[in-house]
Amino acid sequence: MRVLTIMGGPRKGYGTIIMQQLEYQLKLLQEVEFEYLYLKDVNLESCRGCLNCFFKGEDKCPVGNDDRDVIINKIDQADGVIFMAPAYALHVPALMKNFFDRLSYIFHRPRFFGKIAIGVCNQGIADAKTITRYFNKVADSWGFNFVHRLEVRTMPIKGAERKILKKIKTTSKVFIKALNGKTYQKPSLGGVLGFKIRKSLHNIAIDETNADYKYWLDQGWLEDDAQYYYDTRIGIMKRFIAGLLNLFLKPLFKKMFAGDPQQVYNQYLKLESLNFENQALLSLN
Repeated sequence: MRVLTIMGGPRKGYGTIIMQQLEYQLKLLQEVEFEYLYLKDVNLESCRGCLNCFFKGEDKCPVGNDDRDVIINKIDQADGVIFMAPAYALHVPALMKNFFDRLSYIFHRPRFFGKIAIGVCNQGIADAKTITRYFNKVADSWGFNFVHRLEVRTMPIKGAERKILKKIKTTSKVFIKALNGKTYQKPSLGGVLGFKIRKSLHNIAIDETNADYKYWLDQGWLEDDAQYYYDTRIGIMKRFIAGLLNLFLKPLFKKMFAGDPQQVYNQYLKLESLNFENQALLSLN
């Protein structure tokens, strides 16, 4: 069993201490190959926000040859992934946010189905829950089966270790059970909605040069009988609500892409989708 821990802090601090305890507890339960990936030690350039990865493909990213694909390969080889970061200024540190930004095309083209994920955050005073919920949203969007959140307060309070260790032991048991159980999660309403809406969008805005469209087509997700990213049972109410919302959004998509979808996407990339009357008097610096 291989576990990859993605460490999003700029130093080896309390987060490392917490994760070492979690590693130890996991190995008491089962033999686990545990790897730490410190984002501070990899070459991951800043996202330029050019959207090339969305529309043209991740291979068209202008950043060039950094460690993005090395990280993705490590995730591919893992059975479980732990997203770990301290709470900095009410949210994740810049290293972790840039990691999500550089891989943001996976929000459009999810790929990590069948893998288990958990989120861990150490805080001084507040906002660990905000961060682990954020990890939950990211992991769900990327295809992971997110099963647990661990929030730890590392203030210098006497006896804090006992409470922290209890939480770590609980996390270890939940994580191991998930790794050895069903790896595909039951679709949430949000997941069903996201799939249905994206499917409608790509079936209306047919652009064979668009990376998202090609990916969805290759996965078979644009077929009439495709209900979700993988074969699973979806409840009647979820299907009904998703179908109802989809009926409202279809006219919007048809209006957006009434012309050539490729031209619409290109205009968006060139910042030509917004045309204010006074735009000629202004300049983008």
